[in-house]
Amino acid sequence: MLGKEKTENYLKVIYRLQRMHGDVRGVEIADELNVSRPTVSIAIKDLEKSGLIKTNYDSSIRLTDEGISLAKAVTEKYDFFMDMLRFLHVDMNTAKEDACRLEHSLSEESFQALQTFFQNYMSAVLNAHNF
Repeated sequence: MLGKEKTENYLKVIYRLQRMHGDVRGVEIADELNVSRPTVSIAIKDLEKSGLIKTNYDSSIRLTDEGISLAKAVTEKYDFFMDMLRFLHVDMNTAKEDACRLEHSLSEESFQALQTFFQNYMSAVLNAHNF
């Protein structure tokens, strides 16, 4: 069974690839995550058992509605943390690593609180500068 972080990383990659060109292949996932094809095969079986993906007759992979929902949530968190860290002038590589860690470790409650705070802060800054 995949842990929370690995599951979310697989879903995030599948979601991005699926949005780019539809059905996804295991080899694409392996390339994106820098893991072996057998490792992806094991993960795909776990994700399918969990109801997060469907494997088609041609071995292509698609997210289920539940998988899409979870992938969107994880992607939203990652994007938020990337934006926040880059706004704070954190180096791009450091921001990528930290955003990935934060997206998996922060509770939904803490994420919502940070997101609300940052959005309010940005609104106040923009209003103060008449943007």
